[in-house]
Amino acid sequence: MLTLSSQSDSLTATAKQGAIWGVGHSVTLFIFSLILVGLKIEINESVFITFECLVGLALIFMGISVITNYKKVSANKTKNKNNSRCRVTNENKLPLKAFSIGLLHGAAGSGVIITIITTKIESISLKFTYIALFSLFLIISMALLSILMSMPLQRKMSIFPMRYLNIGIGTMAVLVGVKMLYEFSLQMNALLSI
Repeated sequence: MLTLSSQSDSLTATAKQGAIWGVGHSVTLFIFSLILVGLKIEINESVFITFECLVGLALIFMGISVITNYKKVSANKTKNKNNSRCRVTNENKLPLKAFSIGLLHGAAGSGVIITIITTKIESISLKFTYIALFSLFLIISMALLSILMSMPLQRKMSIFPMRYLNIGIGTMAVLVGVKMLYEFSLQMNALLSI
Protein backbone atom coordinates (compact mmCIF):
# COMPACT_ATOMS: atom_id res chain seq x y z
CA MET A 1 0.00 0.00 0.00
CA LEU A 2 2.90 2.34 0.71
CA THR A 3 4.05 2.03 -2.90
CA LEU A 4 0.64 3.35 -4.02
CA SER A 5 0.58 6.01 -1.28
CA SER A 6 3.90 7.38 -2.46
CA GLN A 7 2.33 8.17 -5.83
CA SER A 8 -0.53 10.30 -4.48
CA ASP A 9 -0.67 14.07 -4.08
CA SER A 10 -3.17 14.37 -1.22
CA LEU A 11 -4.35 12.58 1.90
CA THR A 12 -7.88 12.37 0.45
CA ALA A 13 -6.61 10.61 -2.67
CA THR A 14 -4.50 8.32 -0.50
CA ALA A 15 -7.49 7.41 1.71
CA LYS A 16 -9.52 6.71 -1.42
CA GLN A 17 -6.80 4.40 -2.74
CA GLY A 18 -6.68 2.54 0.57
CA ALA A 19 -10.46 2.12 0.61
CA ILE A 20 -10.46 0.93 -3.01
CA TRP A 21 -7.69 -1.56 -2.17
CA GLY A 22 -9.92 -2.82 0.66
CA VAL A 23 -12.87 -3.13 -1.71
CA GLY A 24 -10.75 -5.20 -4.11
CA HIS A 25 -9.64 -7.44 -1.24
CA SER A 26 -13.25 -7.80 -0.09
CA VAL A 27 -14.55 -8.69 -3.57
CA THR A 28 -12.08 -11.55 -3.82
CA LEU A 29 -12.90 -12.68 -0.28
CA PHE A 30 -16.62 -12.80 -1.14
CA ILE A 31 -15.99 -14.71 -4.37
CA PHE A 32 -13.90 -17.35 -2.59
CA SER A 33 -16.41 -17.46 0.26
CA LEU A 34 -19.25 -18.17 -2.15
CA ILE A 35 -17.24 -20.95 -3.78
CA LEU A 36 -15.90 -22.53 -0.59
CA VAL A 37 -18.72 -21.93 1.88
CA GLY A 38 -21.81 -21.35 -0.23
CA LEU A 39 -21.22 -23.96 -2.93
CA LYS A 40 -19.10 -26.24 -0.72
CA ILE A 41 -16.43 -26.63 -3.38
CA GLU A 42 -12.87 -27.24 -2.24
CA ILE A 43 -9.97 -25.28 -3.69
CA ASN A 44 -6.50 -26.78 -3.53
CA GLU A 45 -4.02 -25.01 -1.21
CA SER A 46 -1.64 -24.57 -4.15
CA VAL A 47 -4.09 -22.07 -5.70
CA PHE A 48 -3.72 -19.71 -2.74
CA ILE A 49 0.04 -20.23 -2.69
CA THR A 50 0.16 -19.30 -6.38
CA PHE A 51 -1.74 -16.08 -5.63
CA GLU A 52 0.88 -15.29 -2.98
CA CYS A 53 3.53 -15.71 -5.67
CA LEU A 54 1.63 -13.26 -7.87
CA VAL A 55 1.50 -10.78 -4.97
CA GLY A 56 5.30 -11.12 -4.68
CA LEU A 57 5.70 -10.41 -8.39
CA ALA A 58 3.33 -7.43 -8.12
CA LEU A 59 5.36 -6.05 -5.20
CA ILE A 60 8.57 -6.34 -7.21
CA PHE A 61 6.93 -4.59 -10.17
CA MET A 62 5.46 -1.83 -7.99
CA GLY A 63 8.75 -1.31 -6.17
CA ILE A 64 10.65 -0.94 -9.42
CA SER A 65 7.89 1.35 -10.70
CA VAL A 66 8.19 3.63 -7.64
CA ILE A 67 11.97 3.82 -8.02
CA THR A 68 11.99 4.48 -11.77
CA ASN A 69 8.93 6.72 -11.97
CA TYR A 70 9.96 9.09 -9.19
CA LYS A 71 12.16 11.11 -11.51
CA LYS A 72 9.43 11.29 -14.16
CA VAL A 73 6.77 12.32 -11.64
CA SER A 74 9.03 14.98 -10.07
CA ALA A 75 9.81 16.44 -13.48
CA ASN A 76 6.14 16.46 -14.50
CA LYS A 77 5.03 18.05 -11.20
CA THR A 78 7.38 21.00 -11.58
CA LYS A 79 6.74 21.30 -15.32
CA ASN A 80 2.95 20.99 -15.09
CA LYS A 81 2.27 22.63 -11.72
CA ASN A 82 -0.70 24.58 -13.04
CA ASN A 83 -1.89 21.90 -15.45
CA SER A 84 -4.72 20.14 -13.59
CA ARG A 85 -5.43 17.93 -16.61
CA CYS A 86 -2.12 16.06 -16.14
CA ARG A 87 -2.81 15.54 -12.43
CA VAL A 88 -6.31 14.12 -13.05
CA THR A 89 -4.97 11.64 -15.61
CA ASN A 90 -2.37 10.30 -13.16
CA GLU A 91 -4.81 10.11 -10.24
CA ASN A 92 -7.39 8.24 -12.35
CA LYS A 93 -4.95 5.36 -12.93
CA LEU A 94 -4.20 4.85 -9.22
CA PRO A 95 -7.67 3.62 -8.08
CA LEU A 96 -7.66 0.89 -10.74
CA LYS A 97 -4.16 -0.12 -9.66
CA ALA A 98 -5.24 -0.15 -5.99
CA PHE A 99 -8.35 -2.22 -6.81
CA SER A 100 -6.31 -4.70 -8.86
CA ILE A 101 -3.70 -5.13 -6.13
CA GLY A 102 -6.51 -5.51 -3.58
CA LEU A 103 -8.09 -8.26 -5.71
CA LEU A 104 -4.78 -10.09 -5.95
CA HIS A 105 -3.94 -9.67 -2.28
CA GLY A 106 -7.44 -10.81 -1.32
CA ALA A 107 -6.99 -13.93 -3.41
CA ALA A 108 -3.73 -14.72 -1.63
CA GLY A 109 -5.14 -14.23 1.87
CA SER A 110 -8.67 -15.56 1.45
CA GLY A 111 -7.74 -19.18 2.07
CA VAL A 112 -6.59 -18.52 5.62
CA ILE A 113 -9.57 -16.35 6.53
CA ILE A 114 -12.10 -18.79 5.10
CA THR A 115 -10.42 -21.75 6.78
CA ILE A 116 -10.71 -20.01 10.15
CA ILE A 117 -14.34 -19.09 9.50
CA THR A 118 -15.38 -22.58 8.39
CA THR A 119 -13.75 -24.31 11.35
CA LYS A 120 -15.02 -21.90 14.03
CA ILE A 121 -18.51 -20.81 12.88
CA GLU A 122 -21.31 -23.28 12.15
CA SER A 123 -24.09 -21.11 10.67
CA ILE A 124 -23.73 -20.07 7.01
CA SER A 125 -25.49 -16.77 7.67
CA LEU A 126 -23.09 -16.04 10.54
CA LYS A 127 -20.14 -16.91 8.28
CA PHE A 128 -21.24 -14.37 5.66
CA THR A 129 -22.08 -11.79 8.34
CA TYR A 130 -18.55 -12.19 9.70
CA ILE A 131 -17.09 -11.82 6.20
CA ALA A 132 -19.21 -8.69 5.58
CA LEU A 133 -18.09 -7.10 8.87
CA PHE A 134 -14.49 -8.13 8.24
CA SER A 135 -14.68 -6.52 4.78
CA LEU A 136 -16.24 -3.30 6.09
CA PHE A 137 -13.56 -2.87 8.75
CA LEU A 138 -10.87 -3.84 6.24
CA ILE A 139 -11.96 -1.03 3.90
CA ILE A 140 -12.05 1.52 6.73
CA SER A 141 -8.74 0.39 8.23
CA MET A 142 -6.96 0.41 4.86
CA ALA A 143 -8.13 3.98 4.22
CA LEU A 144 -6.86 5.06 7.65
CA LEU A 145 -3.63 3.08 7.36
CA SER A 146 -2.97 4.63 3.95
CA ILE A 147 -3.34 8.09 5.45
CA LEU A 148 -1.00 7.27 8.33
CA MET A 149 1.62 5.76 6.03
CA SER A 150 1.53 8.65 3.59
CA MET A 151 1.65 11.51 6.11
CA PRO A 152 5.47 11.66 6.08
CA LEU A 153 5.33 11.63 2.27
CA GLN A 154 2.93 14.60 2.19
CA ARG A 155 5.26 16.81 4.20
CA LYS A 156 8.16 18.56 2.58
CA MET A 157 11.07 16.99 4.41
CA SER A 158 14.15 19.14 4.02
CA ILE A 159 16.30 16.85 6.20
CA PHE A 160 15.62 13.70 4.19
CA PRO A 161 15.07 14.28 0.45
CA MET A 162 11.96 12.62 -1.01
CA ARG A 163 13.91 10.81 -3.69
CA TYR A 164 15.72 8.78 -1.03
CA LEU A 165 12.45 7.99 0.72
CA ASN A 166 10.89 6.79 -2.55
CA ILE A 167 13.98 4.74 -3.38
CA GLY A 168 13.74 3.20 0.11
CA ILE A 169 10.03 2.42 -0.32
CA GLY A 170 10.62 0.89 -3.73
CA THR A 171 13.58 -1.14 -2.51
CA MET A 172 11.60 -2.49 0.47
CA ALA A 173 8.74 -3.51 -1.85
CA VAL A 174 11.19 -5.35 -4.11
CA LEU A 175 12.82 -7.11 -1.14
CA VAL A 176 9.45 -8.20 0.31
CA GLY A 177 8.43 -9.43 -3.15
CA VAL A 178 11.65 -11.45 -3.50
CA LYS A 179 11.10 -12.91 -0.02
CA MET A 180 7.55 -13.92 -1.01
CA LEU A 181 8.85 -15.61 -4.16
CA TYR A 182 11.43 -17.49 -2.11
CA GLU A 183 8.74 -18.64 0.35
CA PHE A 184 6.56 -19.61 -2.62
CA SER A 185 9.31 -21.87 -3.95
CA LEU A 186 9.70 -23.50 -0.53
CA GLN A 187 5.94 -24.06 -0.17
CA MET A 188 5.61 -25.49 -3.68
CA ASN A 189 8.55 -27.83 -3.09
CA ALA A 190 6.88 -29.02 0.13
CA LEU A 191 3.56 -29.58 -1.67
CA LEU A 192 5.18 -31.41 -4.57
CA SER A 193 7.21 -33.68 -2.30
CA ILE A 194 4.09 -34.98 -0.54
